[in-house]
Amino acid sequence: MPVLKRKEFIETSGERFSLLVDENGIPDFWITLFMTTVVRSYTHSTQRAYISHLYHLSLWEAKIKARLSDRIITASQNKSSNNIRFFSHSEVQSIAEHCKLQTKTARKLNDSNNKVIQFKKPTSKAPLATVSIAQQNQRIKVISEYFEFLANNLLRNKASFSSYVAIIKETKELLLSKKSKGGSRRTTFDPDAKAPPPEVFSEVMELVRPLNHKNPFTKLVKNRNYLLFRLLYETGLRSGEILQLKITDIKFSQNLIEIRRKHDDLEDTYRSIEPNAKTLERDIPITSELSEEIRSYVIQERPLISNANKHSFLFVSHKGTSSGNPISLIQFSKIVEKVAEDENLADFIKKYGFKGAKRITRHGFRHDFNNRLSISIDKNNEKAREEGRLHDVISEKKELENRMYLMGHKHESSSSIYNLRHTKKQAESLLLQEMRKMDFLINPKDD
Repeated sequence: MPVLKRKEFIETSGERFSLLVDENGIPDFWITLFMTTVVRSYTHSTQRAYISHLYHLSLWEAKIKARLSDRIITASQNKSSNNIRFFSHSEVQSIAEHCKLQTKTARKLNDSNNKVIQFKKPTSKAPLATVSIAQQNQRIKVISEYFEFLANNLLRNKASFSSYVAIIKETKELLLSKKSKGGSRRTTFDPDAKAPPPEVFSEVMELVRPLNHKNPFTKLVKNRNYLLFRLLYETGLRSGEILQLKITDIKFSQNLIEIRRKHDDLEDTYRSIEPNAKTLERDIPITSELSEEIRSYVIQERPLISNANKHSFLFVSHKGTSSGNPISLIQFSKIVEKVAEDENLADFIKKYGFKGAKRITRHGFRHDFNNRLSISIDKNNEKAREEGRLHDVISEKKELENRMYLMGHKHESSSSIYNLRHTKKQAESLLLQEMRKMDFLINPKDD
C-alpha cells in the first residue's frame, strides 16, 4: 500500500488546505473529496486535526493491507445486501484499540510487523504509548464520519442503495459505541502538571533580558526574543495570537494590543500553518514600557532585516533563508525550548527544589499569568476592604468575567482550568485555618 503523508497547501486566496498525499505528492482522492466537501468550512486548525486522525486511520489500513474504500466496495458485492458486514466485530475493536495509540507508536508497530525479528529468549514489553481518552474518542468520531461519507458516495449509484442506508447507519453507530467512557485520563487538578511554579517564570524573564550575560540567544535576536517572552508573560496571549500580530494591531498611543481573527489572511503567504486567534477577539492593555520597547523594535530593528518590508507582521525571522518572513509556530517553539533546556535555568530549578516541575512551554505562560492575575485581585480586594472602599471590591463573578475576556474564552469552564495554582493555595489556606480552629477546640490554650 502507498504510504501517505500530511501536506499543507495555500491557495492564492489565502485559504489553507490540509491533505494527505502519496509518495509522488498526489492527493488521496477520497480523503481530498471528504476534506473539501465536508471539512472545508472549518478553521484550518480543525482541518489539520481531521487530517491527523485520517492519517492515523491510514496506518490501520496499512496494517490490514486494505483501504477503507476497497472494503466497502468488496462488502457491497455480496449478492444478499441483508448479509453485508463492512467490518467484523474484531475489526471494529481493532480500530478502537488503534485509536488509543500515539501515532508515532502505531507507525513503529507497522514498521516492526514488516520485519522478521528473532528473539533468543522472552523479552518484557513496555506499555505502548497512548493518547488521552478525549483524543481517542475524537479519532473514532472522525473515522465514523469518514466511513459514512465513503459508503454513501461509493454505493449511492447502486439500484439497491436504499437497502444499504440502514446498514451504513448501524456500522457508524457500532464504531461510535467503541468510544471510551469517562473524561480524559490526563485531566489533572495538579497545577505543577500544567506549568512550573511562578518562581521559574520569574527566573526565565530574568534570564532572557537582553543585557543579561547568561542570555542564551545571539545578539542578533536577543531583543526580539525578549519581546516575545514579555508578551507571553505580561499578557497571557496564546503564541498564535502573538505571531499573527501586525504592526497596526499595536496602538502605541493607547498602550493597547488588538487581537483580531485573521483566518486565510491574504498577506500571510509565508506560513503553511497559519497562527491565529483561537477564540474571541479583544483588546489587551499593555504597560507603557512594553509599548515603547515594541515601538523601538519596529522603528530601529525590524527595518534592518532584509525582506521584512514585504509584509506588516510584527515579529520576523532575522537570519537564514527565511530572513524577513513572519516567525512560524515551530520557530517560536524552538525559541522557548532553548530557554527551557538552558543549563542556567536547570541549575536554578535544582537549587530551589523544583526538580519535578513541568518544563517551560509557551502555553504554560497562560497558567502563570492567571495565577498572578488572581494574586493581584486578592491584593486589590484586601486593600479596598481595609480602606472601606467596598464598591472597589472585585466580586467572584466579575473576576471570572475579567478572566474570560482577557483569555478570549466563551465559556467559564475554559477559564477555570487556568487558575488551578491559586485555587489550590486558597483551599490549602482555608483547610489550615479550619485545622487550627479544631486544634484550639480540642486543646484550648491556658489563659
